[in-house]
Amino acid sequence: MVLDIIIFLLAFVGVIIGHELGHFLAARLLGVRVEEFGLGFPPRIISLFEAGGTKFSLNWIPLGGFVRISGENDPDVEDGLANSSKTVRAIILVAGSAANVLLVFIAFTFAFRFAAPDNSRVLITGVSENTPAETSGILPGDLVLKVDDVEIDGFESMVVAVSQRVDTETLITVEREGKILDIPLVPRSSFPEDQGPMGVSLGYPTREISWGEAITFGAETTVFQFREIISLPGRLFNGEIPPDEAKIVGPVGIFDLFTRVGDLDQSNQRLFFTLTLFGTISASLAIMNLLPIPALDGGRLLFVLIELLIGKRISPRYEGLAHTIGFAVLLVILLYVTTMDIQNLLLQ
Repeated sequence: MVLDIIIFLLAFVGVIIGHELGHFLAARLLGVRVEEFGLGFPPRIISLFEAGGTKFSLNWIPLGGFVRISGENDPDVEDGLANSSKTVRAIILVAGSAANVLLVFIAFTFAFRFAAPDNSRVLITGVSENTPAETSGILPGDLVLKVDDVEIDGFESMVVAVSQRVDTETLITVEREGKILDIPLVPRSSFPEDQGPMGVSLGYPTREISWGEAITFGAETTVFQFREIISLPGRLFNGEIPPDEAKIVGPVGIFDLFTRVGDLDQSNQRLFFTLTLFGTISASLAIMNLLPIPALDGGRLLFVLIELLIGKRISPRYEGLAHTIGFAVLLVILLYVTTMDIQNLLLQ
């Protein structure tokens, strides 16, 4: 559990820091002064160093980071954000989500490079207690080769072959640590809902692929991920996806998903699902921050768009008030989602 918490915090913080780094680099490149780049949220532990007029700090709450850009809401600050042109402001605001898109691509690319699923083979990832599989000596990590004389080339062939042999002694051929073993068992016709005839959990073994293939798969999966997230509201509205399969979760709920990934027996399979999970989180963060809600990057972009359309800037006072209210609403939503996550954990 301690290791899970450390890995989760590092990865979760990395996604947020990557977002803030996008804002930071864009601001610096475009000549907008950045007052502070913070690791974690205040209160501050220590000021690490200062470079290029930016103070780098370490803070007590280890759930992300922040960038304090000069003159965010004050157009009178000469080298600040609000004093910059609409184009510069838009680029800096979009840069955070752009950095998250890059992180999504990197996460999926590394996932496929070092732990690509081989869906032409079937791996035993878990064995339930008091089941035919446990009694016969099947172990997590066994690679299923045959069910009697049927070659196993994927989940479907495995499920069909076993279901056709319920209540009949069946020979399961597996590969274990380089050795071929024939294990007799009798698949049961009656079993709990969360188990199958054998009482095993199935997964795919993994394989390393070339960087070229990994980059291709990473790019394709990145496009697919964003397409799925963007189309989700419409699919929910049309009834294509049940509402309980698309519930909103916060950090606690994400950590619960992460620990379930940690229950996987194969370390390389865990690596794959961990990287893809945080690629998904990074994609969600990229899209969420561009929503036209005050306090989010998308809300600030909305004010830039309004300025472009009406030809003049909305009073910084009113814009600042809108962002303050938006931030308060977001905090309430986060508190509600976190409460529901904790409640769901307690009910499990």
